[in-house]
Amino acid sequence: MDKNPTASVSTLRVVEEIESPSLRKDSPLSPRSTEDVERRDDARLRLWENVRASPARPLLWSFAAYFVFTILYCLFIHHVLINGKPQVGVIMFDATTSNLLISIFSQFFVLLCDSVVFGLLDVMRTALASRDGGTSASAFFGISAATGWLSTFRLASVTGFRDLWCNFSAGVAVRIVKATFDYHFTASDITKEVYAGLVPIDIRLLENVRTADLWVYFQAFTSILLGHPRYSVPFHTDTCQTNCKSFLLPGGLEMARQYSPHLNQTLFNGGIFNTTEAIRIEGSRGLALSFEHMDSGYNFDWSTECLYPDLRDGAKPDRVQICVHQSTNSSVIAGWTSCPEAVFQSNSCTTDLSWMRRPMPWTVKMTAYYQSATVTYDRVNGSIIDLRALPHDPSTPPDLINVPLSAVDYLKLFRKILVHTGNASITDLSYTKINSILYDITWLHRTYEVTFPDQKDAPVTYLSNFLAVPLQFGVVAVEFANYTVERWMVDAFLGGKGFLLPEELRTVAVGGHSTTRLGITKWTGWVFIGGAIVMLVLAAMGIAWVLSRPVKGIGRSGIPELDILRVGGWNRSAEDAERWEGGGPLERRTTGLMTLPGGGLGIGRDGASTSSWKLAAALKGWGVQIREAMNLQADRAEKLRDAFYNLLLGDGALITLLAGWGGRFPFSNDLERSAVPLTEKQREEVEYYQESLLSRLRPGFLLPVPATVSSCRLLLLLLLLLLLLLLLFLVLVLLVLLSQENRLIPPRLRGSGDQQDRPL
Repeated sequence: MDKNPTASVSTLRVVEEIESPSLRKDSPLSPRSTEDVERRDDARLRLWENVRASPARPLLWSFAAYFVFTILYCLFIHHVLINGKPQVGVIMFDATTSNLLISIFSQFFVLLCDSVVFGLLDVMRTALASRDGGTSASAFFGISAATGWLSTFRLASVTGFRDLWCNFSAGVAVRIVKATFDYHFTASDITKEVYAGLVPIDIRLLENVRTADLWVYFQAFTSILLGHPRYSVPFHTDTCQTNCKSFLLPGGLEMARQYSPHLNQTLFNGGIFNTTEAIRIEGSRGLALSFEHMDSGYNFDWSTECLYPDLRDGAKPDRVQICVHQSTNSSVIAGWTSCPEAVFQSNSCTTDLSWMRRPMPWTVKMTAYYQSATVTYDRVNGSIIDLRALPHDPSTPPDLINVPLSAVDYLKLFRKILVHTGNASITDLSYTKINSILYDITWLHRTYEVTFPDQKDAPVTYLSNFLAVPLQFGVVAVEFANYTVERWMVDAFLGGKGFLLPEELRTVAVGGHSTTRLGITKWTGWVFIGGAIVMLVLAAMGIAWVLSRPVKGIGRSGIPELDILRVGGWNRSAEDAERWEGGGPLERRTTGLMTLPGGGLGIGRDGASTSSWKLAAALKGWGVQIREAMNLQADRAEKLRDAFYNLLLGDGALITLLAGWGGRFPFSNDLERSAVPLTEKQREEVEYYQESLLSRLRPGFLLPVPATVSSCRLLLLLLLLLLLLLLLFLVLVLLVLLSQENRLIPPRLRGSGDQQDRPL
């Protein structure tokens, strides 16, 4: 075998010089130009040979798959998750499908990234070891994919973490955090001009509506309005903080009317939206309500701000107290209570009035603002499935944003539905309805006062619903009056204009299909894409560096451990080399085979004598035995000889040989060994090499690993593990803190990044 590893390269260069006139010695090109051409030819030839080399070829295939998949995966994240466009062509990636695909794609991404990174490290360590002088053993074995993380850390620690490539052998976990389910609306070509939204209380209308009709709304929605999915959603405002809840009432699908002079046609008239799954109303003007619980109670003016309706014809006299105070132009303070249980049991609710002068425990302050929003409703059940609040125009005066609330109007309305008129009789429908709602209120208060005294929020919640009912359904009174009031009344009292909804409620309804999509915080998506691209660029740079280096192959058996052992050698002194080259007892073998003791298994250097399949078939009959670490102080010659001639090395023997190599691991293309029966003279030669090898052992370098770990080292590993767990805990805490922004807003109700969720 030729000693020069670049002999074939030189031969090819000579052939090129003979065939190419431009490279002959008599060429008019200058010597410098000739050297440049030769250097470029060397680089191209080296690149082509490295591409064809077995270590690089699988890596290139893995990198190609990793490159294509990473680009497609990043495009998917950008289009579907960051931009929020789940429809790609005719394919709709809803939330369930996107979540499943993200899980599957992430697994593939990690597998491909792992394959490329560790494949690159394996090829890179081969390139490093192919340099003149080789590379450090800690780097060579530390960056191997077969070396565990703790072993890599040990190898890096013994060198003081000065080895760059050994430190580089670490995993980087990338995870998309803060993923949420969001809604996406796909509009169709079905549109209709409509009136949609809410209006302030118009006491002129409500005073003329029948008490029985008003009672239906209060009786049905006092317990559920602010939690009803058709009419209300939680909504965050900066002014609503401690002991406060806020809601947005966008109007509801049932309240919307088709745009016409007569408000008697709902969105469903004519069946225009029958083929759609969802209906989106663009920019409807709703009402944002905040309710602040007054914990300490509030003292009202008992004579002017309170009503005392009593329950007539009951088994026992009963009474309710409800008060409303004007706080600001857009807020009122309301409270209610009923006759206490002890007074009620003594039949003294109408005679013992001391309970009416105590501070009310259930008092709330309600504030109202106008708030426009684009709302998507389910066509079948009318529930709100998506809401996007629209920002206010900064130039809009505050008077046009605040909703006027009047305590006087509320007292008039409550008197109509709670207080019996003087001439009312038990045969009147309104008489029965008033008794019914009073009974519900008194039963509610005494139940939570006696049976559930610790549940103080429930009566306040019912009071909040009670105050919100006329705001939610006041628009129905306007619509009803619009098409029921006779013409002469319109001309006489309304100047011929009739009851019309304001132009601010005029908007457009769009039919379409709504689906859930998987949404993420944008910065997490960009961090993932940036990290993936950085990994891709680093892998490409590493592959380019490897392909530009002369890498000496270590075989094609497919089993790296056997290939490394086959080409492994050691540094020899000049005397050793002379004895070896002179053909001593240990003859130099040029057959290209390395035979295991016991015979029968050969590994060919040139790949002709054996293949991966033949080697796999041959290994079927072999076994592997793990031995304890070698003790250099006892029987060193015998154990060193056994380790030297045994290809299946134990850990201790391997470390001993590493120490003998002086901490370097150079590949040798021209040194190979064969295990043959030794004669007496050959045994003497082996002992000579043993003594020569032991004389070069450096103290303190990669000592054999003992069978047991000392308590000090175990304590160090435990401390390291605790430190890593603490670091992981801090990272999780940071992620939780980051996820708390806008925590009061449900994800599906948040607007776009430039939208404001609170009224000005």
